[in-house]
Amino acid sequence: MHTLDVSNLHLEYGFKRVLWDTCLHCETGQVVGILGRNGGGKSCLMQVIYGGLRLKDQYVAIDGRVLLTRERRPEDMRYLLQQSFVLPGLSVKQVFDDFGVAFESFVEDFPDFVGTARKRMKTFSTGERRMIEVYAVLASDSKFCLLDEPFSFMMPLHVQKMKEVIRREKERKGIVITDHYFEDVIDISGELFILRSGKTWRVNGREDLELLGYIRNTDGIQDR
Repeated sequence: MHTLDVSNLHLEYGFKRVLWDTCLHCETGQVVGILGRNGGGKSCLMQVIYGGLRLKDQYVAIDGRVLLTRERRPEDMRYLLQQSFVLPGLSVKQVFDDFGVAFESFVEDFPDFVGTARKRMKTFSTGERRMIEVYAVLASDSKFCLLDEPFSFMMPLHVQKMKEVIRREKERKGIVITDHYFEDVIDISGELFILRSGKTWRVNGREDLELLGYIRNTDGIQDR
């Protein structure tokens, strides 16, 4: 089993506290969900964990080994950016080869993509490109996987299948996920937090989210 520990994160922009003594723990076999309003610091938290954003005072460690630099080894951690990141001229197979993932395993989960190994990424829809990116990151060999808005632009059928992949992959790694499709995050997360006023607060489903003002009864997210 592997552990990821994050604590003592402080980030301010002007007078706004984005992260304030923020803490997080994840381990192999876990999906940790993070919810929060737009601009609440979720992506900043992911970037700090991955090393893309370096703070003056922070603690990020895997198995007790403090990660002191921006660099993260792929075997330790993979990060799905909120924005599309794969070069449009690459073929689907090239993308999966870069991540050490077999194209054949992808089409077993998503048969609609049979025969697309040589197709260029630019020929796919936004949702299809997102599926390929999420799968490449998620199915690669790593101790931990950070997923920032993985379900964006996906059709519901594909979201449900990707959730099955997440449940399968968590058996061999720890997964941290944030997405505004909060019901899907609740569904797959063993531990659920809301990032509010720079701090992570543990929540237990919809009732707590309503009390914290993240959702209004059953009407959905207030800031979507």
